[in-house]
Amino acid sequence: MNYSLAELALMTGYSARSLRKFYRQGILTGTKTAGRHVFSQEDVERFAAQPFIQSGIQTKAAMRVRHFLEEEHTRQPSSCLIYDQPGEARAGELNGMLLHYINRECGGELAYTYLYDAKKDVGRFVFIGQPAEIAAVLQRIGEGHMEETQ
Repeated sequence: MNYSLAELALMTGYSARSLRKFYRQGILTGTKTAGRHVFSQEDVERFAAQPFIQSGIQTKAAMRVRHFLEEEHTRQPSSCLIYDQPGEARAGELNGMLLHYINRECGGELAYTYLYDAKKDVGRFVFIGQPAEIAAVLQRIGEGHMEETQ
């Protein structure tokens, strides 16, 4: 699977500007065609495996959750979901499926972070959004598990 700059920003919590800077510095590899960045699964894995990048992604995910927990004056109902998926292959497949769904259906309203931890062999997904969006994500996760068992 290939990822756009916007998808990588969504998954990691890093801004597109920071990701372009990492690309220029050679910290993030990928291709740039007709002004568009494209990153392979391997590019993303190499990028996220670097200790300071992994630490940054974890910090950004924790900050989203902390902000959610500490926010006192929300204007609309909201939910937070933290989901751990064991296994690199399954976590990667689920990430691709969820990214496709979020880009197609959620219109940028759902905050999303994904990080695979090789030491624990677990992909961690953090979602923050309206309850209906979170319920739809849970349904997609459940459907993915149903496909796996069939």
